[in-house]
Formats: sequence, structure tokens, C-alpha cells
Amino acid sequence: MLKDLINTHYDQLSDNDFYVLDFVQSHLAQCSSMTINELSNACSISKSSILRLSQKLGFSGYSEFKFSLKREIQNVDRSSDFYELSHKDIQFTEQLYNKIDKNPIFNGIDKADSIYGFATGWGQRNALEELSRYLISCGKPMHIIPAATELNIVLSKIKPTDLVIFISLSGDVENIITVLKALAIRAIPTLSITSFKNNHLAELSHYHLYYQSTDLGTYSGVEQKSFIGLQVMIDLLFRGFLQYRKNLKSGAGKD
Repeated sequence: MLKDLINTHYDQLSDNDFYVLDFVQSHLAQCSSMTINELSNACSISKSSILRLSQKLGFSGYSEFKFSLKREIQNVDRSSDFYELSHKDIQFTEQLYNKIDKNPIFNGIDKADSIYGFATGWGQRNALEELSRYLISCGKPMHIIPAATELNIVLSKIKPTDLVIFISLSGDVENIITVLKALAIRAIPTLSITSFKNNHLAELSHYHLYYQSTDLGTYSGVEQKSFIGLQVMIDLLFRGFLQYRKNLKSGAGKD
């Protein structure tokens, strides 16, 4: 699958590559029939860049890449096992977690005078509250900010010695972009936890973690999304932080 190829060749991919792949994953059926010129125009990326991206993913050229998209659509259509999809979300989230250096994140949590948390939806809020419960048990309570209005109010009280954690699905958070830029200008550390895609929130954050969330289709007129990848990421973050604390105590985390 395309997600597996992205994971395999993750270190070779540029920001432009991630932008194109994000577009392709969001418009899989449409892109499977696009010419390289059409995809180039849709993404405002040169044809040569798209060709190089195809080759980075292990394809001989764009035609082979496009054929793989058609095959993936067929595989998705045949996949009606939601348990299997959940397993893939968990597995891919673990791979994303294992690929990055988490120590700066753990150090940021450990050293923060105060931790603030903001979520962009109900599912994300549930995960944020679970993370808050974990952090309280470690002596690091989190102030959960309920809405964008309150985030703007509390902005002036947040210090560079604090940490702000944002949890989102898409990471496209136009309603708080001004706040994110203000935090960046004031050098206030931020951690974003978003689904695996190139997004504004991750771009404007000091640290970022990605999880996998697969579309489960539309039922009863509602688009179904699973947050099992997000829950796994929260659990991994907590376990990693505990291990970090344990290593510090034993002296293994010191230079």
C-alpha cells in the first residue's frame, strides 16, 4: 500500500513530496486516472519532481506509480474487515513513533513549568483527557483549554518555559493559526499530535508526532473515522515518558 511505501522511504522524502502524497491519499480515485501533467497542475509541483517522487517510492516511472494507485483502490474496495484496518492503523502508528527521536519531546514535558492542552474535536478531546490523566500520575498536570476563545485569552499567560500540546486529526487549524504563529514568535515550545500528513499544525510546532487514521466509509450519512491510532500514540507517548524518567533516575539518560 502507498502508506507502507511512504514509511519505507520516509527519510528520502522532501516536504514537496509529502505535499503531493497528502493530495494523492486524499484524492486516491481521482489521482489514479490523472496524467502526470494533471497531477502537476493540481499540486502546483513540476512534472520532474513528481517523476522523482515516483522513483523514490521504488517505481520505474509515473505510469507504474499510477497503476499502483488503481490496484490500491481495488484492494480498499475488497477490504471489508474493519478489524484488519484497525490492526494496520496500530501497526503504522507504531512505525511512525519508532522513526523519530522522542527524547526532545520527553525532555520538553519533563522540564515544562506548566503544560497546556488543546484539542480540535470530540475524539481528539478524549485522547487529550487520557493524556492529562497519565501526566497527572507523573506529577505533570495539564491545563486543558476548552475552546479557541479561551486559547486566545490564556495566550498572554503562557511562558517560554511552558509547553503547549495540540491534538488534531487533519492539522489544518485555520481558526488558531494566529495563536500558533504567536507561540512560535515568542519561542514557546509546542507539540502537535496529528494524523499522518503534511499539515499547518505540524509545520508550526516545535515537536510533532503522527498517527494513522483510516477512513471507514460513510454509514447512516456519517463519515466514519477511527481514532485507535491516536489512542495508541497517546499510550506510546506515556510509556516512552515513563522510560525516559526511569533512565534519568538511573543515570542512563545523562550525557
